[in-house]
Amino acid sequence: MEWERKLAQWRAEGLIDQETAERIQAFETRQPKKRKLPLLLIIGLIFFALAVFSFIAANWQAIPAIAKVGMVVLLMWIFYVLAHFAEKKHFGHPVIFRILGYVMFGASLIVTGQTFHLGTGSSIVPWALFIAAIAHFFIWRHAAFTVLAFISGITILTSAAPGIGLIEWLLFIAVTLAWFFLSKDGPTMIFSWLLLFGSGFLVWSIWDIDSPLVPIWTLFALTLLLLLIPQDKQKLLSPLYLIVGGIQLIVFLAIRGESDMAFAELTMPESIALAVAGAAVLALAYFRERHLMWLGVLGLVGFMLFDETAIALAIVAELTALAYLIIAQRQDQPLALGFVYFIVVQFVIYVIYAWERLDMSLFFLIGAILLFVLSGIAWWLNRKKEGAVT
Repeated sequence: MEWERKLAQWRAEGLIDQETAERIQAFETRQPKKRKLPLLLIIGLIFFALAVFSFIAANWQAIPAIAKVGMVVLLMWIFYVLAHFAEKKHFGHPVIFRILGYVMFGASLIVTGQTFHLGTGSSIVPWALFIAAIAHFFIWRHAAFTVLAFISGITILTSAAPGIGLIEWLLFIAVTLAWFFLSKDGPTMIFSWLLLFGSGFLVWSIWDIDSPLVPIWTLFALTLLLLLIPQDKQKLLSPLYLIVGGIQLIVFLAIRGESDMAFAELTMPESIALAVAGAAVLALAYFRERHLMWLGVLGLVGFMLFDETAIALAIVAELTALAYLIIAQRQDQPLALGFVYFIVVQFVIYVIYAWERLDMSLFFLIGAILLFVLSGIAWWLNRKKEGAVT
C-alpha cells in the first residue's frame, strides 16, 4: 500500500524512529478498509436503472398523478439512504448518492408543480434548489454542493431578471451574504462573492437604470466586505477583485472603441460621484489590502467614456498593465496575472485600432512580433530575478 511505502522511505531516511513507525503502522492497520463494488455489479445496476427509467418514461402519461410524485420522492430518499449506508459501511461514494438525491429533490418539485398545475415558473424552483444546496453544504461540507449552490444562484439571477422585485432581490443578497460569512473555505467565499457581484446587475431591471457604470458601482460596493472579513480572507479575495476590475476595464475599452454607447445615459454628476467613490476605495484599500488600490482607477471610467475615440481608456489600460508588472516584479510578486492582463489589453487595443488599417498578413506579422517581444521581456525578467538570487 502507499502508506507502507512512504513509511519505509521515512524510516530509511531517518525521519522517524522504529517506535513511531510501528505506531503509525498499527493505526493504519486498524482503519476500516473501503469496500469496492464488483465491476459487473456496477454495470448491471446501471443497465437496470436505465431499463426502469425507460419503462417509466414510456408509460409516463398513463401513470396516476400521485404515483408520479411518489416515485420521484421515493427515488430521492433511496439515494439519501444509500449515501448514509455508503458512508457508514465504506462503499461507493456517498457524495454521488447525495448529489443524485439533490437532483431528485429538484425533479420532485418540477413534477409536483406540473402534475397539480401549481406552476413552477419564475424563480420558485431555483430558490428551493439554492437553499437546499446551501443546506447540503453546511451539513456535509463538500465542494460539490458549493458548485450546485452557485449554479442554482445563477439560475435565480437569470430567471428572475425580467421581473424581479426589490424584496426578492434583497432576500437573495441576505442569503448569499450569510453563506459568504458563515463559510470557512476559499472556494465557497469566491462563489458566494461572484453571486453577490452578479446580483448587482439586477439593478438595471429593478430601477430601470440605463447607466453603464452599474458593474463598477457593484464592485466598489463589494469592497466594503473588506471591513468585515479577517486578513487572510482579504488576501484570498484580492486577486478576484483585481480580475473582475481588469475585465471591466477591458470590456469598457472594447465597447467604447467599437461603438458610441448611445444606448447608455451617462451623466457628468454620476461620473463625478464614481470618481469620489473610486477615491474612497483607494483610501480603503490603502489601509486594508494595498493590492486593491488598482481598483481606484475604475473611478475615472465615467470621465473617460465621454472620449469618443477611447484613447483615454486605452492609455489608462496600457499604463495600469505596465505599472502592475513593474511593481509586482519589484515586490517579488507573481507575474502571471499581470502578464495575462497586459497581453489581453494589447490584443484589444490592437484589434480596435489596427484591424481595419492593416491587411491580414501584416496583422499576423505584427502580432507575432508582439508575442516575441512579450516573451523576451518575460525571459529577461526571470533571468534577472534568478541572477539576483544566485
